Amino acid sequence: MIERRSLGDTMRCIMLGCMLIALCSSCQTASVGNLSIVLDENRTIQPSEQDIAITHLLVRGRQTGGGNASFAPQIHRMSDTIRIDGLLAGTWEITVSGLCSDRADAVVTREASQSLAIVSGSTSRAVFSLPYLTDGLGTCALSFSWNEQAHSIIGISTMLHQAGEELHTFDNEGPFPLQEGRFSGSCPSHTVVDVGTYDMDVRLSNRSGTHISFPYIDNVRIFHQQHSAGSIALSIPVVSITRMVQSATFSRGRVVDIEISAFPLTAPVYYTTDGSEPTIASNRYTAPISISDTTTIKAVAAIEGYADSRIVTGVYSASNFSITRPPQIGSMDIVTNDYRTFAVVLIDETGLEENQYSWYVDGVLQAGQTSCSITLHALVPGSTYRIMAKVQKGDQSLNTFTRNEYFTIPMES
Repeated sequence: MIERRSLGDTMRCIMLGCMLIALCSSCQTASVGNLSIVLDENRTIQPSEQDIAITHLLVRGRQTGGGNASFAPQIHRMSDTIRIDGLLAGTWEITVSGLCSDRADAVVTREASQSLAIVSGSTSRAVFSLPYLTDGLGTCALSFSWNEQAHSIIGISTMLHQAGEELHTFDNEGPFPLQEGRFSGSCPSHTVVDVGTYDMDVRLSNRSGTHISFPYIDNVRIFHQQHSAGSIALSIPVVSITRMVQSATFSRGRVVDIEISAFPLTAPVYYTTDGSEPTIASNRYTAPISISDTTTIKAVAAIEGYADSRIVTGVYSASNFSITRPPQIGSMDIVTNDYRTFAVVLIDETGLEENQYSWYVDGVLQAGQTSCSITLHALVPGSTYRIMAKVQKGDQSLNTFTRNEYFTIPMES
């Protein structure tokens, strides 16, 4: 008969004993109360129970005390009655190992030996206790999944520790597949690992260069010639960029300030103006970014312990759009040298309802005006008008012209 007690069972017994001692001590006082005892499961990554279960025994024997008889190693199923007949009377040393299959090399326990007397005409009985192997080599594969919002993860490292010393590290640099709203990745051991129980750390690398650490997230148990595998779902906080205009057109030569903010507020923002992907080595945002010509800004918010924000791209187009007053009283010209411009001109007398003028170039329309200007007539002298334009490049959506200007039509002298 094989008797086994796992490390988890031993720990549960110790915990219960400590709690019962504390309960007895509290009974010495006059007051009474309630006690709730909860036993936490010992979570570990290890081979499946089927892989490490002792299903067969490897039995060897030799005669001692003057005899020299022996029998060849035999493999017996655990469910069968293990009986070896025909042994010479005398003292024998019997050695037993536990196997997880019917292969002689599938050993998962230490050898156990004992001497016993074989008596003529009788059947002797031997009871063994087989502890699992504490030496040997095995392999493992550690799998993880995390939320879809944490899209910036480009690498996983898992570290196995014993007594605070890092002994094994496994890496995976992706890319990681997305399925049913979650990313997944694994870190298999490409080399064998010493048998034992390990504390496991996990470290995720962001595209920006920051990291997310999960210290002592689980335990890993390695058994001799076995493959330990398990999966852990990670919940990862994500930074977000909460404020950044992503598209605008402005008059060339005019200085425009682009403001950016993120959440949490402590998360730094990094940006580029050359079209490259920003990292923590890029420019750090500390004040509004001033531009005066066509510029593409890419920004990311990144901080240790969080997944990066999405990279936000802002495209800011400088246009040769200008507003002038022609010599004649009661009129105004709106002019551009950019023949790709599509504009809807809005003009309103301050405090009154606005009027709308359409003006296309590539899209034709133009309503009789030239391809680069429109003149507004019948404006009331002495009145103030606000001019605003929406400009479109190609098939892009309309963008609000960033310059609001007020013009007062001069009175006749």
